[in-house]
Amino acid sequence: CKDPLPYSTDENSEFYVQARETANKVNLIRQGQNYEDKWIAEFWSDDCPALTFSPAGRWMAISAQALESTSANLAKSVVVLAKVGMAVCDAGIRAWGEKYRFNVLRPVDYIQNEMGQAGWNSIMCPDGSGQYFTPAFPTYPSGHGTFGGAAAEVLTTEFGNSFAMTDKCHKDRSEFIGTPRSYHSFYEMAQENAYSRLPIGVHFRMDSEAALDLGFKVGRRVNKLPWK
Repeated sequence: CKDPLPYSTDENSEFYVQARETANKVNLIRQGQNYEDKWIAEFWSDDCPALTFSPAGRWMAISAQALESTSANLAKSVVVLAKVGMAVCDAGIRAWGEKYRFNVLRPVDYIQNEMGQAGWNSIMCPDGSGQYFTPAFPTYPSGHGTFGGAAAEVLTTEFGNSFAMTDKCHKDRSEFIGTPRSYHSFYEMAQENAYSRLPIGVHFRMDSEAALDLGFKVGRRVNKLPWK
């Protein structure tokens, strides 16, 4: 990853501006506005303990839907699932290595301590008692974004640049908005997945942008292996 934005408490700094963006997106959702952002945030929030599968597992499920929808044979299925599995594994290793190399604080800490919003919190994984969750590891880059970028790069190679599909992973869930969403490409899915971490309140925009770039690089490395 490239270096994150320099830390600053100056209200005119890009760091402060990005923190304010995340805070405002969450605040609007709490006020009952921006239903689309709320839908996107909850649709991609695959890291609530005992409720959803993992962010990496989500991309395995997306891969399975693509294979089923194209009636892929066993040989195709083996290659796709092996490539995506390797991609998300390597994505996790690289993302967490970068997280602890840069060790950037989460939006919740910055917004509460530097922006004067002491009671502010994410809207991720409500536990029923009014408490919300923020992952207990550094923010930069986003794990979601890295997983998505890596998987999308592999899946695009296997299915094409304009593979349209509807993701039904959370269809009929009642705990959150799991209504299926439709996409024109895997890149579009990855971009929305990375963006979803802003309105849910656990990432800055720089986290998601750097993560996509890192994930795409990981996916390209996997694609270059001698698969045929």
